[in-house]
Amino acid sequence: MLILTLFCVYLLSAPAEAVRPVPEYRAELAAELGTVVSDLNTKGHYRQAIQEAGRITRAVERFAPVAYEAGYAHYHLGELDAAARQYDQALALDPHLAVAHYDRGEIALIQGDLERAQKHFQAVVRLRPQHWAGHFRLAHLAGLAGTPAALHTHLSAAIGTGFELENLLVDPDWRAFSRDPDLGPVLRKLVLLYGDETILLQLKRTP
Repeated sequence: MLILTLFCVYLLSAPAEAVRPVPEYRAELAAELGTVVSDLNTKGHYRQAIQEAGRITRAVERFAPVAYEAGYAHYHLGELDAAARQYDQALALDPHLAVAHYDRGEIALIQGDLERAQKHFQAVVRLRPQHWAGHFRLAHLAGLAGTPAALHTHLSAAIGTGFELENLLVDPDWRAFSRDPDLGPVLRKLVLLYGDETILLQLKRTP
């Protein structure tokens, strides 16, 4: 019954006013339509995913999962401002969408808006405390701010929730942190406690 409902609502356009799903179907419909766009993103069809998200929004209504997937597509096309707008829209519709908070924080970090990035990564930690991603990005921000105690706190939390220290090697910021007179000793302590000296040596090696 749900598949038939989705087929009718999505493929048949409403000539005057957007079709509004009945409340009991709304959450499931949002997830199903988000998956339609997600499948296109998974295949790398980002422009098509954006177009599909637009058609869904016009034919039905705005859904957080659909807006998120449109943002994801824009992000992978390098269209950061458009991605940020879609992520903001997704979060306006669903403030508990942790993945949208994370990706919005990533864009803020790339654009140098560290205050906004911190707000979103803190939301990730609040919503998904057992996942390392939010903790790790807060550790990254602590490193950029030059606050060793916060770096220790957040990186410890990331490690405790599954972060693998080898991933530090792919980011030049962490190489810089390892050479910093204040941050370096904290990083050394954690790497030696939870990893091995090889990681530390590779961090300090000039790429």
